[in-house]
Amino acid sequence: MKPALLRPTPSAAWRWRLAVVVALAASLLARAITSPLPPQAVTATSRSGQFIVHGRDSVPPASGGALRPVGDDEQISLRPEVLIVMCDRIRELVQQRLGADDHGGSRIHLYLRRRHAVEGRLNIVPQTIREGWQYHLELPDNVEWPRLVRALIEVVLLDQVNRGNTSDHCVLPPFWLTEGLTELLMNEFGRDLVLESQTTLNRSARRPDPLAPVRAVLAGRNPLDFSDLGLVSLEQLTDPGRFAYFRASAALLVAELLQDRPGKALVRAFLQQMPQHLNWQTAFLRASNGRFRTLLDVEKWWAVSAANVLSRDPGLLWPRAQVLAELRLILTETADVRSTTNTPSTRRTVALSEVVRTWEFEAQRDVLRRKANQLQLLSMHTPRDVLPLVSECYRTLDSYLDTRSGGGRDGDGRMDFALRAKLLGKSTAQKLDELDRQVTAKAGEQVSK
Repeated sequence: MKPALLRPTPSAAWRWRLAVVVALAASLLARAITSPLPPQAVTATSRSGQFIVHGRDSVPPASGGALRPVGDDEQISLRPEVLIVMCDRIRELVQQRLGADDHGGSRIHLYLRRRHAVEGRLNIVPQTIREGWQYHLELPDNVEWPRLVRALIEVVLLDQVNRGNTSDHCVLPPFWLTEGLTELLMNEFGRDLVLESQTTLNRSARRPDPLAPVRAVLAGRNPLDFSDLGLVSLEQLTDPGRFAYFRASAALLVAELLQDRPGKALVRAFLQQMPQHLNWQTAFLRASNGRFRTLLDVEKWWAVSAANVLSRDPGLLWPRAQVLAELRLILTETADVRSTTNTPSTRRTVALSEVVRTWEFEAQRDVLRRKANQLQLLSMHTPRDVLPLVSECYRTLDSYLDTRSGGGRDGDGRMDFALRAKLLGKSTAQKLDELDRQVTAKAGEQVSK
C-alpha cells in the first residue's frame, strides 16, 4: 500500500503562499531600488525667459563627493538646470560688450541629446513664427566647451540681428563679428564661461588681457584688411593656422569697434539695420552716422587703429592719470601774446582752439604738427580706455592740417578758399574745445576715484 502524500493544512497552505508573495515583493523592491528609473523628459527655462532647455533628468551628483579640477579636458557634461544658467551668463556678457541693456529677445530652444555625437560646428536652425523668429539648437550632453560657447554667442547675435525682421529670410551676422567676439570673451574668461557640477575652478579677480593672445598670433604680421575679413568664409579656413590668423584679426577689429560708447552704438545700429540692406557693408556705413562715408574710410581707420594697438607694448603703458595730464598739456600752447598792437607781449598759455581761431595758418602749422606728433607718441603709452580720446585729438589736428595744406581741397572752384578756410577753422576750434572738455571731465573722474 502506497504511503499517502502529505498535504498542508488550510492554515499552513495560507502561510506558505503568503511567504512566497512576501519574498517576491521584497525581490522586486530590491531591484527597483538598485536599478535607476528611466530618465524622464524635463524642460528648464532660464531666468531671462529667453532660453528653454529640453532634455532628460539625470541622477544628480552626490553632495559629499570629491570635487575634480577643471581645465585640462575640453569635454564637459551638460544638464538642463546647469545649461540654462550658462546661457544667461553668456547672453549678459554679449550685451555688456554691445552696451545693450534690453530684456527682450526671441525664444531659443536647446535640445540635449543623450550619447549623441555632433561633428563640426553646432547647427542653429531658425524658424519663423507669428511673433517673429525662434531658434533651435541640438546639443550632445557631452560636448567640447569652446564649441558650446561659440554656438551660444552666435545664436545671441542672430537674435539681435533679426529683431524686427518681418521677412521670411533669416539674416546672419557677419562671420568676423561672431568669431571676433567669441575670441575676446574666451581669451578674457576662459572656462569661467561654462558651468559644471562637482568641479572646482581657481578664479582670479584680475582678468587677463584679451588681446595678449591676439598680439602673439599677429606678431610681425598686419591683420587682415577690413574687406578681406568680410569676404572670408568658414569653408576657406580649414587650415588651423589660417583660421587662427583670421580669428585674431577679427578679435582685434571687434575690440577696436567696442572700446567706447560711440563704437558700441555703431555696432548695435549696424545689427539693427542689417535686415534693411542687401549686404552688411552698406548697413555698416549707414550705422556709422557719417563717421565712415566709404569703405575706403573704414580701411584707413582700421589700418591706423590696428597699427596703434599692435605697436603699443602693454608693459610700457602709463597710468591713466599721467596720460590725461600729458593730454591736457598737449592741447595747450605757451606763447608770447599781445593784447593789442601797441602793448608789449606777455608769456601765457593758450588753448589750441584759440591758436586755430586767431593765429595765421603759417604760424599755426608748425605748432599743430608738433602737437600731432606728440599725440602719436602719447598713444603708444595710453591705456585702452583713454586711447579713443587721444586718437580723436590726433585725427582732428591731422584732418585740419591736411585740408588747410591743400590735401583735402575740392578743386571745384565753387567756394572761395578763404571762406572755406574760415569755416574749417571755426569747426576745428569747436571740436578742440569739446575734446578739451572731455579731457577735463575724465581727469575729474580720475580724481574722484
